[in-house]
Amino acid sequence: MKEIEAVTQMPDFKGYISDLGGPSANMYHMKGKDLKICEKCQKPSCIFPAICNNLNYSHKLLTSLYRKAASYPEVIKVTIGSGIRYDLLVGANQKQENELGLNEFIEQLVVHHVSGRLKVAPEHTSSEVLKMMRKPSFQLFYEFRKKFDEINYRKRLKQQLIPYFISSHPGCRLEDMAELAAETKKLGFQLEQVQDFTPTPMTLASVMYYTGLNPYTGKNVYVARTKEEKLNQRKFFFWYKPENQLWIKNTLRKLNKSILIDRLLKK
Repeated sequence: MKEIEAVTQMPDFKGYISDLGGPSANMYHMKGKDLKICEKCQKPSCIFPAICNNLNYSHKLLTSLYRKAASYPEVIKVTIGSGIRYDLLVGANQKQENELGLNEFIEQLVVHHVSGRLKVAPEHTSSEVLKMMRKPSFQLFYEFRKKFDEINYRKRLKQQLIPYFISSHPGCRLEDMAELAAETKKLGFQLEQVQDFTPTPMTLASVMYYTGLNPYTGKNVYVARTKEEKLNQRKFFFWYKPENQLWIKNTLRKLNKSILIDRLLKK
């Protein structure tokens, strides 16, 4: 907390801390319960396809940290601007929720540390694409949103959940983007936080992008590489724009997805 103390002593400090977090805001202090097991482990992820039984992902320490940061007299509000890993907060049974302090953390976060909009990163809705991303089922987003909305309703808050999605990730086809558009429209979203996939060094996704193969299975992976393929995938993010709607209608017919036309374009 030395950083908080330093900030509050600055003469031009106005009382607002805009982001108490990192790239994944709620993975603070997480590590293996038995580090000897971790040293021998060869799994590429501690949280995919399921959270490792050896991972201590208790949120109690982080909840305490939030409360301590907000307790400084000079601090008016501490908000979390970084993306929350909501898959670490839902999907557990009631006993685990209590032991790990998951619902207590969600309550603290939503009531006291949201600036009005909370960013989360489902990244996609397709189960197959999410597997390529090593991300959890989109069903967990529904569970988190239900808790977020319930707390806002109970506390009479007007806050938004802002999901982040990505197009053209290796494994993602036009059909997947069409389903993403229909699913997010059903949830009432007109997407803002979106991005076209860009390969970055030292990532699994970049290996798949350049080789067209999943290195874990050896199977071929579809990759949208051309400018046209990428632009076409992006159009489904913006199904609500009039200039995209005729193209979307014609494309859905070609994909044998006519059933989505009314779901997407009917007012």
